[in-house]
This record gives sequence, C-alpha cells and structure tokens, in this order.
Amino acid sequence: MHPHPFLPLSDPEYAFLSRHLPPTTGRRGRPPADPRRTLNAIFWVACSSGPWKDLPEEYGRPDTASRQLRRWARSGHMDLLLTLVAGRTAQDDILNALAWRICRAWRRISRVVSLSSLVRARDLNVRAALPAPPNFLPNPNLSKLAQATVIACLAVPRVHPPGTFNRLGKLLLDAGGRPRHWRLR
Repeated sequence: MHPHPFLPLSDPEYAFLSRHLPPTTGRRGRPPADPRRTLNAIFWVACSSGPWKDLPEEYGRPDTASRQLRRWARSGHMDLLLTLVAGRTAQDDILNALAWRICRAWRRISRVVSLSSLVRARDLNVRAALPAPPNFLPNPNLSKLAQATVIACLAVPRVHPPGTFNRLGKLLLDAGGRPRHWRLR
C-alpha cells in the first residue's frame, strides 16, 4: 500500500462505510450532526499524520472526530474495517480506495486498542496499520513459549551454560514488544 494524499469520501465510499459502522440512532446522547464530515475529519488527520488540532474547520471540531474514532476502536468496528481491508481482492474497487485511509486511521488508535486487537492486526499482516514493524509488537505465543522455557531452565539451573538466563531475559523482552520503537508517521 502506497501513501497518497487525503481525498474526501465519495458517495459509494461513504455508503460502504456507513453499512459497516454502528448506527447513530437508538443510542443515548446527541447524534452526530454530519457523520460523513466526521469520517472525512478522521481520514484527514489519519492521512496527514499531523495533530488533531490542525484539522481544517470545514471538517468540524477535532475532539468530536477523535472521540468518535476512539468509540469505534472500543466497540471493535475499526477492527472489523481492518479485517475487511486485509481480506480484500483486486476487484474490490471501493475497499481498495478506502484501504490506505482505514489503515492510517487504525494506526492512530493503535495505542488505545486492546492487546488482542493489536495482535490481530499484526496477524492480518496489514503493515500500513501497524505502529511499528511486527517484530516490535507484542507476541503472546512467543511469550508463553519463553515463559515455559524459563521455568524449565529454573528447575535445573546448574546444568545450563553461562549466559542462558541473560538470553532468555532478552527473549522475554522481545515477546512483550518494544513500545518505545512505535512511530505514528
């Protein structure tokens, strides 16, 4: 996926997204005045890599768009969109047009989502959505294996060559991921 500049949503793109996001009716609180404008605001910030405060006035208030994106992250709707992007084919014109924007928006919420969502995004292999290379992200499977190995080694510590526990400690660090290396570009 190659980066491209922000483009406002077309009618078919908005129709596709509105089918896959939660309905705005039937919930407490004031419904959004213009959901399409909010989506355009989210995608503008996601594609620009700038802060929310730089959002142009025509897309509404930055905190409204940011709050909506976090809601969709907590409800799992952004994970659903990322799964759709990962499973797209070359014939999915609308999804291919939205793929970059969806990945960039998911990347913006990568520090807000649960560990299971982050691992799922890594397993889907959608690199544009990841906040870092996959080897810097947490790996629960490696963590379980490393913990089991450390426990087995601790049962008979004198048998292992010098430096074994140091290497196992580094393996546990790698399994937990390296959040300092995450970049939101």
